[in-house]
Amino acid sequence: MTKKRTNLLVILFVSMLISSFSVGIQPATAESTPVIKVDPSPIEYYLNAVGQEFTVAVKIDNVTKLYGFDIRLRWNTTVLEYVSYSVHVPRNTYLDGVLWNPVLQLVDEVNESTGTYWIAYSSMAPAPSFSGSGTVFTMTFRVKYHPRQPEPTANVALELYSTDLASVDATPIVHTVQNGLVILHALPPTITTLYVAHEGERFFRKSQGAVFTVDVKVDNVTNLYGFAISLFYDTALLDAVGTAEGPFLKTRGNTWVVKDYINDTEGHVRYALVLLGTPSGADGSGTLFTVTFRATTATVGTSSLTLSNTDLGDYNADPIDHAILDGSVTILLVETRVWVSDGFTFATASSSSISNFVYNHSQKIVSFDLSGPPDIPGYTNLTVPKEAITLGANDVFIVLLNGTARAHTRTENASHYFLCFTYSHTSYRIRILQTLIGDLNGDRVVDMVDVVTICVAFDSTPTQSHWNPVADLKPNDEIDISDVITLTRNYDKTWTP
Repeated sequence: MTKKRTNLLVILFVSMLISSFSVGIQPATAESTPVIKVDPSPIEYYLNAVGQEFTVAVKIDNVTKLYGFDIRLRWNTTVLEYVSYSVHVPRNTYLDGVLWNPVLQLVDEVNESTGTYWIAYSSMAPAPSFSGSGTVFTMTFRVKYHPRQPEPTANVALELYSTDLASVDATPIVHTVQNGLVILHALPPTITTLYVAHEGERFFRKSQGAVFTVDVKVDNVTNLYGFAISLFYDTALLDAVGTAEGPFLKTRGNTWVVKDYINDTEGHVRYALVLLGTPSGADGSGTLFTVTFRATTATVGTSSLTLSNTDLGDYNADPIDHAILDGSVTILLVETRVWVSDGFTFATASSSSISNFVYNHSQKIVSFDLSGPPDIPGYTNLTVPKEAITLGANDVFIVLLNGTARAHTRTENASHYFLCFTYSHTSYRIRILQTLIGDLNGDRVVDMVDVVTICVAFDSTPTQSHWNPVADLKPNDEIDISDVITLTRNYDKTWTP
């Protein structure tokens, strides 16, 4: 053990020993084994990811009486480049963080050359100990290198190579560790690649009835002058409803659509396009054409999106060798139900199972339970009749998942409101209620709690650690002074049924 590490542990020990007299020692309770983990993991890239950025969180789960930690993370600097990090200490400041004020920062060091990060913090008296789960820090990386066949797939560890947790009584907390993993699947050996993708993903999910577009894209092509490509799909799950030329060839000049063919009985789209009169073809990467699909409402399953009969030609009418990467879309069940409660009719459309639907008209509160498998994204659309709830000019809805406010979207027509919100699947009790604009936690009062919530998120955008979508009152993906004004206009006001 180095002298620097020895000194650090002495400081942690003394800090927590002193604090134990101030805070008191709680009786031990039976808890799950604490874990320090990198989340999410694994992160996988099938397409060329050079330049792509991703963010992971290092979290402590299921801990009891935590008073200090020493955590070290390392990564492969040949493949990954450090971009930034954000420490989520203390919990008083970061709603998802760990430890309570006051805290003592012992170490907070990023070494980009060695690819390591060392962080150590301790609470100080009179801070209480921390129990539960929280994020220690988030870190953003950029992919520097992506292997290409015959190189193997790269499995890059985000390794928690040294971890210590200490309790309020200055004893070590036994815990497990879950390292992170970034998987960079080796790219095809040929330079030019033809592939299908939806919002950058080759394998994706959509709900029954969804309308979406699939891009047919090319990567690393030189002198492309024209192409003819077929795309096949499962007609039991998808209907092709249209095609459109992509922007890639247009970067070089005028184009001519040679063939634009959809056979929705066979599940076959054929599209051919060439340049007109330009002195050379297009170089680089981009979208050749797009296909718009509508998912079935009759069944669920996975449809392959298969490229076939693919021809790429250069200015000299010579073929361009290329690899093909197919994709797929999984169609998920949407449960649509009508609910009659307290004399009013509501409707839900959801990827979750919904039960125990209740509407309290006197309190203007909708409540129900939902649950679903963790590998399927959760979303729910709720239709609310205006004869049951009519929002005043100073009113909004708030959506609470197990008591925590969740961002949602709202549209309306002459007779109904339509609310939509998403979540990661588990079991939730949902409460949706009418309240004042500026009530961010659903207690129907605009008070200091709401002011603090919006001030913590002030000047943030969705990419920043202190972003809170519930505080984006306009919304415009930025929490600024107009959001604060919108809230404070209702300060100290209470909504009553």
